[in-house]
Amino acid sequence: MRNSNHNLLSELSLQQLQQAVAILEKIEDLGRELDSIVGEQPSATKTVVARKKKRFSAATRAKLSASMKARWATWKGKSRLSSKSGPVAKARGRVAAAAKSKTAGPGIPLKEQIVGTLKAAGRPGATVKDVAAKLGKSYGNINVWFRTTGKGIKEVKKVEPGRFAWSA
Repeated sequence: MRNSNHNLLSELSLQQLQQAVAILEKIEDLGRELDSIVGEQPSATKTVVARKKKRFSAATRAKLSASMKARWATWKGKSRLSSKSGPVAKARGRVAAAAKSKTAGPGIPLKEQIVGTLKAAGRPGATVKDVAAKLGKSYGNINVWFRTTGKGIKEVKKVEPGRFAWSA
């Protein structure tokens, strides 16, 4: 078995190295000849161009989001309201507000559970690991929440790496 740091070229004789160089030159010549037949630029001058990432405007993202929500609502068998006003929407809002007003139980949304835990922790805050343990959730789930949803809540402040506090 060979050592991984072992250089194979050091084992070759001068004559073998010269043969290897001659073969490489032939390969390059044949490549240039093929490029001239096909009509391409010589392969030695080809450069790889990085593709730019396509970015959507805010309006386009909103349209895509709305259409996907409508598809999911249709797929789940629910009718999708076109506006957020009207008696049905107001009734849904009241039901959602009543559900959010509950203070205990597993039915509380994750956001409210985390905010409650951060408020209870006080000024020094709580680590992601502590929040996950207290809520009985996985560390990864809570960590992703802080990196996504938590960033959008101005009262959630990062005290230090892995530690967050509620500043209201």
